[in-house]
Amino acid sequence: MIAWSAIAAGLAIVVALAHSAISERVILQPLFRQPAQGLLATEPGRGIVRAVFHIPSVAWAALGLGVWLNRLQNGPDLVAVIAMIVFASSAISNLVALRRPHPGGLLLLLATATTATDLIVN
Repeated sequence: MIAWSAIAAGLAIVVALAHSAISERVILQPLFRQPAQGLLATEPGRGIVRAVFHIPSVAWAALGLGVWLNRLQNGPDLVAVIAMIVFASSAISNLVALRRPHPGGLLLLLATATTATDLIVN
């Protein structure tokens, strides 16, 4: 049943898009408007900080798509297992850092659960 992998992919992509868009508007743009010191004083430094904020989004989206495409091709379970590890560790890290549940973290836990369900039913 491909539905569980498609749901996992959809959740991962939604989290990735929201993370990138919200990070840009709420964190990065205000941060870059402030007087710059140290790493943020240079354009390359700002580029590195921006890339670091977006790398998790790229990973979540790519792994979500990987879970779905892997299921379509009846591939090995390793892709799904790696995706679950990344989704769950990201969600748990988010919970530890914020000391409270966060919508993105909860959606990543849901992506973990739907990926696990995909493994179980297939």
